[in-house]
Amino acid sequence: MPLKEKLLKISEFLYLLLIFLIPVNLGKHFEIIDSYVGGVLVDYLVPTIFVQDILAALIIFFWVLSGGLGKLFDKKSDFFDRKYVQYSSLFIFSLLLSTLSSIRFVPSICAWVRVLLYFLIFIYSLTEIPIEDYFFKILDIFSVSVLFLGILGIAQFLTKGSVFDNYLVFGEQPYSAATYGVPAESFFGKRVVPAYGLFRHPNIFGGYMSITLVWLFSFLKSRKFYLLPFLLGAVALLFTFSKISWAVFLFGIILHLIFSKEPRKIEIKKKQAVSVACIVIVISLLIPLLFFSGSGGSSTKNVLLYKRVPADKSISRRLNLAVASYRMAMDNFLFGVGFNNSTVLIDKYNYESTDLRFSQPVHNIFLLLFSEGGIFSLILFCCFIWQCLKKLVNSGYFHVYLIAFLQIILLGCFDHYFITIHQTLLLFWITLGLGLQ
Repeated sequence: MPLKEKLLKISEFLYLLLIFLIPVNLGKHFEIIDSYVGGVLVDYLVPTIFVQDILAALIIFFWVLSGGLGKLFDKKSDFFDRKYVQYSSLFIFSLLLSTLSSIRFVPSICAWVRVLLYFLIFIYSLTEIPIEDYFFKILDIFSVSVLFLGILGIAQFLTKGSVFDNYLVFGEQPYSAATYGVPAESFFGKRVVPAYGLFRHPNIFGGYMSITLVWLFSFLKSRKFYLLPFLLGAVALLFTFSKISWAVFLFGIILHLIFSKEPRKIEIKKKQAVSVACIVIVISLLIPLLFFSGSGGSSTKNVLLYKRVPADKSISRRLNLAVASYRMAMDNFLFGVGFNNSTVLIDKYNYESTDLRFSQPVHNIFLLLFSEGGIFSLILFCCFIWQCLKKLVNSGYFHVYLIAFLQIILLGCFDHYFITIHQTLLLFWITLGLGLQ
């Protein structure tokens, strides 16, 4: 076998390993001065090298050595003629511009390098992983991953805390009912602790499972051995107590049943599903504007509307963060405050919050990109999303990637982890890399 083929085979093996290790949270953290805001350590600002980052870098390294990158620039290649490639490339570049003007440069450039690295994995998936040959191989890998996470999540729920109690084991963060910040839930009248899996929050665990479980559900009839991972994973999803993840999971199941039931009308049904997702995006962006009062934060309109904010602390926090992000974006309209820098200033713009400190990114990926990357990043990202949806609607391959992408969009309207957390960021780019072929 020629050397270039061997190098390409190595990169393919590492790619499959990377998919299996997506949920792992193991990495080396570097606490620096820029990681602190007002004397408080903000984990989003801590530069970290994760296992996935190393694997992704190795995949790209062996791919380049095999001559794979050169294929993209071949005169016969139409790769850069694809709209979603053009918009995604410009989007990555726009984030670099915001990074160069960021307040905290080191946390910003480290986050941007990871996005660039995972974007290259997206390119690699598009060009080197033929979906017809790898689809079920990749799905089998996800089934093993879901099986492990299902068992782990159930065990965490039963023990009311981490199982291994050691970050060095797959990156499971040690926690218990007594750990500060761990939410307590009511389950049949009993106080319980939600399952975290290998993620930093139950919502992230729930989001990951809601997508991968729908993949397994779509092929339960033809691949019976998916049943056990699906059942255990569904129970673990329940134990995350992430309501939005439950809703998005059911949304995915319903879409699969609709698409499977009426194959003749599948294109119409797909377009209707895309329309629903677009409406949700618009609503999620418009609702905070009802409470927006500009940079002053003292208008009568804002005070009156603020009294109508739901008493639920989670909802009020999310709304406050959304309003604060609009203010931040208005003051830094063109290039934002810098990629991965919103937590540095969020408290400054969050006038209405009753929390002493709540340095979290806004729970909406569109608002997050607007405030951190500016208007150019937001527009380019929306154009990229739209081109992806157009391509996926017309794609005939099992429709699972369209459903997964719609789930990602809906989850992204209510949380930030598809931009800020390495596991789900990687899932985002790999899903598109496989689905857009």
